[in-house]
Amino acid sequence: MGKKAEAGTPKDIANRAKAKGLQKLKFYCQICEKQCRDANGFKCHCTSEAHLRQMEIFGMNQGKFIGNYSEEFKRAFLNLMATSHRNSRVSANIVYNEYIAHKTHIHMNATRWTTLTEFIKYLGREGICEVDETPKGWFITYRPEDKEEKMRQAMKAKRKLADEEEDERNARLIREQIERANAALPEHAKRHAEATELDENAKGELKLSLAGVKRIKTAEELDRAKHLPTALEAFDGASQLASDAGAGLKAQAAKKPSALDEIFQKGVAAKEAAKAKPVDAPASGEETPWLQPGIVVKIVSKALQSEGLYKRKGVVRRCLQGGYVAEIDAIDTDARVQVDQAELETVLPSVGGAVVVLKGEHRGLTGKMDGLETDKYKAVVTLREGPGKGTTMRFDYEDISKLSSR
Repeated sequence: MGKKAEAGTPKDIANRAKAKGLQKLKFYCQICEKQCRDANGFKCHCTSEAHLRQMEIFGMNQGKFIGNYSEEFKRAFLNLMATSHRNSRVSANIVYNEYIAHKTHIHMNATRWTTLTEFIKYLGREGICEVDETPKGWFITYRPEDKEEKMRQAMKAKRKLADEEEDERNARLIREQIERANAALPEHAKRHAEATELDENAKGELKLSLAGVKRIKTAEELDRAKHLPTALEAFDGASQLASDAGAGLKAQAAKKPSALDEIFQKGVAAKEAAKAKPVDAPASGEETPWLQPGIVVKIVSKALQSEGLYKRKGVVRRCLQGGYVAEIDAIDTDARVQVDQAELETVLPSVGGAVVVLKGEHRGLTGKMDGLETDKYKAVVTLREGPGKGTTMRFDYEDISKLSSR
């Protein structure tokens, strides 16, 4: 047997470097997860009893083993692309060298792809990555789905559906109230209302004939003559009938307010509140300012697409124009731009990250992100300050944003 090299000698240093670093791929056994240094060591391993037992198990279901190794290799490779080269065009060799730098990675000789070129072509055929071949080699671009944007769109669609259902319910209640009011009218009032309706679209001419009317010359003859109702008197009679019907409806409504009355009362209350509101308060349809310095936001203004800032993240440096406009320093490009809050979106940190509450009674307080309730579109946050310090609360996604560490 060979003698072990003494500590500190060049041979000992070389042996330790070989054991620490990566070895040749052709001398690696993925089924046993063992790396051999040379051909002799790999040959000895292949004839060992442990390797033969593993190969018997492998031979029972080869496709399953190779499929699992291939999926793990692809998943790890794409995770590296998503974290280190997201939305960037990069050489495939650079990404592969970063991937194999981890000693415990899944080796390519255990997958269905024998070369890196075949694997890159597979990603291009499946539409997973954008692939192009150049004289300098293969280049790939990975554009994963933005999960935050997907959740935000689903939340907006859910709220829009709820608003539409509420509008339909209010419209149905109003129709039912109108039908009940019409049913409560007396029959003569209905006939009078129908008789006095005018067709504004009718094109016929109104013709009056006075040939058969006898002229009353004296007051005595007028008194003796049969009194005919004039148009004014007919109108007064119709007004009286309508007043009686309205009085009957008011008597019924006094018992229980209808939906129409409730809507009218709400409108009056809203007008009174608008009169009492200060001059500098925001309008009823205008969103209150939620921007705060130090938070991370995403720019969704397509007007800044030419500047390369569309869907880029930045840090709010200060708030302008009453809090409705933010001066933002872009994280990737260090560009500074002013954007309205309507063209910004909040950013959620990873679990354990720091957040700032933007709306409600806890506005301005910081907390720690504990998790997400994706089915309710809520974020679980533990407050770090304020009267509720240490309390775990749930906020909407747009009510909190990531706190910048810069």
